[in-house]
Amino acid sequence: MIERPAETDRAGETLGPEAYRALYENSPDGVLFTAPDGRVLAANPAACEIFQMTEAEICGRGRQGLADHTDERWDPMLAERERTGRVHGVARMIRGDGALIEVEMSAKVFTEANDEKRTCTILRDVTERVAMERELVEVSAQLRELILTDELTGLRNRRGLVAVGSQVLELADRQHSSAHLLFLDVDNMKELNDHYGHNAGDAGLRAVARALSQALQRADVVSRIGGDEFVALTLGLDDSGRDAVERRIQEYLHAASTVASVGRPVEVSMGWAARTPCQSATVADLLEEADRVMYRAKATRDEDRRRVTAGP
Repeated sequence: MIERPAETDRAGETLGPEAYRALYENSPDGVLFTAPDGRVLAANPAACEIFQMTEAEICGRGRQGLADHTDERWDPMLAERERTGRVHGVARMIRGDGALIEVEMSAKVFTEANDEKRTCTILRDVTERVAMERELVEVSAQLRELILTDELTGLRNRRGLVAVGSQVLELADRQHSSAHLLFLDVDNMKELNDHYGHNAGDAGLRAVARALSQALQRADVVSRIGGDEFVALTLGLDDSGRDAVERRIQEYLHAASTVASVGRPVEVSMGWAARTPCQSATVADLLEEADRVMYRAKATRDEDRRRVTAGP
């Protein structure tokens, strides 16, 4: 044990070596005294409890045997201590039974009377705290994903489209690529719900989600933004590519497997909006434009159908 010279407390009483030894031995935190080469010179009872080893076993292992060197946090912490003479942080260490534990450390280098360099390190086992923090981060990520995801189809919702879509447009600008937004509306949703039941309506929405996912690339952003409204944001398409996407969507929605699961083909209307790299259009701007194009196309198609029905 490294002794300190007697000091005087505020009441004027002298604190001798016994007081410092009592503090060392009864501290609720682990204390290690080490040499610059990593040898452990002393370990208090709390440190022995943390590592579940005797003082002799801890000293026998040294820093090399106590630290988990696969943990990348060790190198910057040791470099900081070397540079400034002190460091505070958390890193993984190895308990006597081989278990890995997260240990919060505060270390300070000092010089003894004989000019020998030593380090005093205060230790706390924070394994449970770190595990809880990681769990909270995971839960927060899951909640965020739920907030951005449509429960019925598994696609992103409107909030998710805005959050991810802006990043896609930034990527398009960096790559000097065009961006295209597809707006899709289910035409016969009321019929599916009224005549085949809401299960059929839900099946139709899921069929649209699958059709979009299969017709587009994995990196494209596909969303359900409303009851029967879907949006897809993609990069680098040309006119022929857009036609191919629409064709694949229609083929899937009229396929025998879709009719079997829904009750009848799913009828949709689609409209596109395009954005070149030099434009400043946002996701909202593209959405508004594609919506107008889709409804114009739908209105034209409905008018043509009425004329055919009315006859000459």
